[in-house]
Amino acid sequence: MAKFGAAAEPALREQVAEALFNKGVTLGELRHGEDAITTYDDLLARFGTATEPALREQVAMALVNKGITLGALGRGEDAIATYDDLLARFGAATEPAVREQVAMALFNKGVRLEALGRGEDAIAAYDDLLARFGTATEPALRELVAKATDLRKRLRKRRK
Repeated sequence: MAKFGAAAEPALREQVAEALFNKGVTLGELRHGEDAITTYDDLLARFGTATEPALREQVAMALVNKGITLGALGRGEDAIATYDDLLARFGAATEPAVREQVAMALFNKGVRLEALGRGEDAIAAYDDLLARFGTATEPALRELVAKATDLRKRLRKRRK
């Protein structure tokens, strides 16, 4: 990163973003969650406003992984705020890879809300996912829709 971290060339910027993302993932796998979050934050600081599709995808993936890591560290409210950040940035995205991250954020937000005892809010997150992606044909989106549908049904049964 020291050598190419400030590079202006698109190909190098993409490689730096990918390296930061992979570093964050690896740190998370090694159970260094706080370091992973710091790495994702570095990626977001460097590329958070990028308009290039490859960088937008890296930013969206970093936000999803940051949210997952925050949740694993017991920081549920911070995880939800991270998912909301992703939704604010990319909620209207049309790129397939970014749309998948939006769906992941909505699904994970619902899971985290349920874990915090906020069942109604979790249902709302699942409803949002279903409204946005319920007719999607991409396999990854179909899988998330199916999972959200099941969790939504379970939560609704519990309320009765």
